[in-house]
Amino acid sequence: MMFDFTFPKYGLGRYDVANAQKHIDKQKDFQRNSIFVTANGTCKSLLDVSMSANISERYYAQLVNKVNTLQQTMTNLNLMPVFLTITLDGWLHDFYNGDYSRYHDDLLAKLPENDKYGYLATKAFNHQTFDVHDLYMVLRWQWDKFCSTRTFRKMRKETKIGYLFAVEPHVSGVPHAHVLLYIPFEYLYSLQAEFEKVFNAKRNITQDDEQLTPEQIFNGETNGFQWTLSNPVGYVLKYVTKSFMDLKNQTQIDELQAWYIKHRIVRFTTSHTLIPQWVYAKVYPLENDWLYLSDLHINSQCAWSAEDDYFIFEDENTGKTLQYEKGLYQYFQNGVLAHEFGEFKGKEIIKSSRVDFRPTLRSNREVSYNYKKSPLNFGDWELLSYYNSLDIDICGRAHYVLIQNECIKRDLVKGQIQSLNECTAFTNGIDELGEYLDKKMMFSNFEAHYDGVEF
Repeated sequence: MMFDFTFPKYGLGRYDVANAQKHIDKQKDFQRNSIFVTANGTCKSLLDVSMSANISERYYAQLVNKVNTLQQTMTNLNLMPVFLTITLDGWLHDFYNGDYSRYHDDLLAKLPENDKYGYLATKAFNHQTFDVHDLYMVLRWQWDKFCSTRTFRKMRKETKIGYLFAVEPHVSGVPHAHVLLYIPFEYLYSLQAEFEKVFNAKRNITQDDEQLTPEQIFNGETNGFQWTLSNPVGYVLKYVTKSFMDLKNQTQIDELQAWYIKHRIVRFTTSHTLIPQWVYAKVYPLENDWLYLSDLHINSQCAWSAEDDYFIFEDENTGKTLQYEKGLYQYFQNGVLAHEFGEFKGKEIIKSSRVDFRPTLRSNREVSYNYKKSPLNFGDWELLSYYNSLDIDICGRAHYVLIQNECIKRDLVKGQIQSLNECTAFTNGIDELGEYLDKKMMFSNFEAHYDGVEF
């Protein structure tokens, strides 16, 4: 009888791959057996609409869409791609094996010690063995430090910065990262200096003849910081795609995919340059161009809230407005409702401590406004959008002039400041200027209706 004493790669145990497969199968069975009926009466399972990695073919398609959209967005902003490879110091590899022979107290400053990334300095001080997830947290902590450097913060003030952050294991199981970062060319060398300070493992900052071309070495590129790759997007996608199952040609997960599942490693993250994926999935019935929606996001012409279940996108150039709230989709062209579907499933007035604002158009004759903070405290674009949505016959002259004056003060609109003392309006027998302003009820649970103002 022959016994198989081989173990999987990436530091996995003998049964880790099988256990990960059971987890995937259980999740897939649950989705297949969870049936629901759509609004048009079609029976579907959760598996039919799933976007789960290793289960849904649609997940990978959307991932590629997101990567391509980010690449095009960065190209439109005239940013250049830089490909980073981030490996951990050798002493961290030792900690993974429980080897503290190279430990000294000065290393504690190179480890996180907080709730977000873990109290790993304490763990090292106590000479405890690090696991894969601990080392992944060190990578993320180092990346956050890099994003907080002086050069990086200065870039972010001047333009949008985009990145794709992918993680994969060494054969030993220790994680490392590949990052595609888009930056202005003029910051290239100063950012490289910051990179070498934060990610100062020898493998990151040296020049290896086997990894770099003579041209790259002449340019000053290193193993960890390269900017002359011919296809940087394809390069980083190579690392991302192999971390997921090939659902067309693969029925069982492999060792690499099991490594992510066992250790709870996020395969792929991006910057917040694009609209979030959940927002894109929500707005898809109205608009499926991720690049177009992200351009509106970059230009601050949108808002959303997962908690309150709404979004709004306003294109000032075309006059198009896409809006959703609690089940109701609406499309406006130049302020006129052109199309709507779904059903509003919320209350007309939502009392909340959240500090946000959204106008919700119910029909051509009725407009409902929800206030969570004073419009005078809005940002410029939010205030201007609110001002443009006002109808003086609905909200009253005093309120309209108050908002108009604030827009004039901020140079958002042209005009002359008007005195509120000259604005006297009566609605339903109430002195709008006196009661409205003195009691400051204009900023609290105020609902404007077509046929008058009610408190």
